[in-house]
Amino acid sequence: MPDRPLTRICYVEDDEDIQRIVRMSLERLGKMTVEIVGDPTRAIEAMSAFRPDLVMLDWMMPAMDGPTLFRQMQLRPETKALPVVFITAKASQRDLDELMAMGAAGAISKPFSPKDLPEQLRAIWAKLP
Repeated sequence: MPDRPLTRICYVEDDEDIQRIVRMSLERLGKMTVEIVGDPTRAIEAMSAFRPDLVMLDWMMPAMDGPTLFRQMQLRPETKALPVVFITAKASQRDLDELMAMGAAGAISKPFSPKDLPEQLRAIWAKLP
């Protein structure tokens, strides 16, 4: 379990409606600071500047999907240690198992409950080494 509370989240998501829901959920209910990145090709730069505790990645995005971005993050010293939680509507259990084997911290299915999202992330955070 990390020695500090979960307070800073970077969410990479191209859908503006989902961005608004996540921001409202995590900021209002979870009392977290949220950085939303709509373009996955700019995500690593944004993460490096924002310095999140945890990153949430949408699985399916144009230009670059979440698993590809995750692999790129693992190659960069400034992002490789960041815990990553995938948000997905379409991944198979096999896909999720592969990402977990690569080091993903967790996955949350879409549709998700905005009311429960902060606690879902805190539960994943609490299980981290």
